[in-house]
Amino acid sequence: MKSQHIVAAIDIGTSHIIAALAEISADGDIVPIALAEVLSKGVKKGGVVNIPLVQHTIDSALEKLQADGSYHIYSIVTSLSGVSIMGYNADGMVELKGTPISEHNIRQVVAEARNLSTLEGRQILHILRQSFSVDKQTDIDNPIGLMGEQLAIRVHVISAAKMAYYNLLQTFSHRDIDVEQVVAAGFSSALAVSSADEKQLGICVLDIGAGTTDVTVIHQGVVKHTEVIPLGGEVISNDVAFFMRTTTETAERIKKEIDVDAHYLAGQHIDVQGLSGTTRRFAKTDISEVIQERYQQLLEIIWQKLTRAGVEALFPGGFVICGGVAEQKGLDALLMQQSQLPVRRAMIEVPLKSGTQKSSRYAAIMGLFMCAYEEDFARIMKDEQKTGIISRLVNTFAKLRKNF
Repeated sequence: MKSQHIVAAIDIGTSHIIAALAEISADGDIVPIALAEVLSKGVKKGGVVNIPLVQHTIDSALEKLQADGSYHIYSIVTSLSGVSIMGYNADGMVELKGTPISEHNIRQVVAEARNLSTLEGRQILHILRQSFSVDKQTDIDNPIGLMGEQLAIRVHVISAAKMAYYNLLQTFSHRDIDVEQVVAAGFSSALAVSSADEKQLGICVLDIGAGTTDVTVIHQGVVKHTEVIPLGGEVISNDVAFFMRTTTETAERIKKEIDVDAHYLAGQHIDVQGLSGTTRRFAKTDISEVIQERYQQLLEIIWQKLTRAGVEALFPGGFVICGGVAEQKGLDALLMQQSQLPVRRAMIEVPLKSGTQKSSRYAAIMGLFMCAYEEDFARIMKDEQKTGIISRLVNTFAKLRKNF
């Protein structure tokens, strides 16, 4: 029977863990096969804080994913988020020997940039090319074949605290599963939701989850800035719960139902059961004001971070928002009003045999498949291990087999 190229991916978030299987078609299209989603436990602000709890939820997700017994998962690609993620630009330079620049020289200068950018206690996840220069000629996209005395490169580095990285790996240690690749969650989402035109013009992708907001700025086709802000939808839910004196679960449900700008709801009320068991009546406009004020504060913090990094002018294409919080009614309009820039909410469709599932939460998981499959991604991230799509699939995911 013809061999199939299948990859398993797991996105570990603060509120949900999403596991999925996908197959690559002959022309490189990603074809989802199965998707499983469970509530996350043991994760706070994107980071693992309770390994046994995370292991239990991973087990639940994988059991749902393999419920029909068709697949056994032996290796996965997974995401890492949290405040330990850090992005920064770095440079590398090598001397040339009077011969045309080759792939070997490219690997050399990337390795030099990696060596110079490695910080104590950090695990490098990605080395992303920005531009090359040969002698005094700058802003070169592809220096292959050029001649000069020096080859330099500017890269964007995404790294994580080693302990956060190892804690993530430990969550899979109880199973016979190899973690083949760890991808920064925000970068994974940015790959999935931004178009080629947006990346060229300049776009800022906000992956707003329960515990964190992952920021990725892409300009002229390359990543210019990445950052993780330790604020997300949880803080808004907590404030709504405090305002109504109810549980965070109730507050989360009500928050999703009410528009950020609910002036049109004047005169409408909602009855909410408090912690004491008594029911109180609230005006929907009052709840909306609390939600709007908290989201305004979050968006102001994001803009301050972008301004402090000096990248606020690099995304005239505006914002793309994804993650579970992106589905909040009216959030896109609020961001557009505050930034005076275009805003697009990314909704990821996952077509399955059982029906199409659609959510902003699926950005990171689909980006993980792109990280595993795309030849361009392999080129910019794995320069020292460059392979074609098919050979990369065979070498990396040979351990994931289908039972017949």
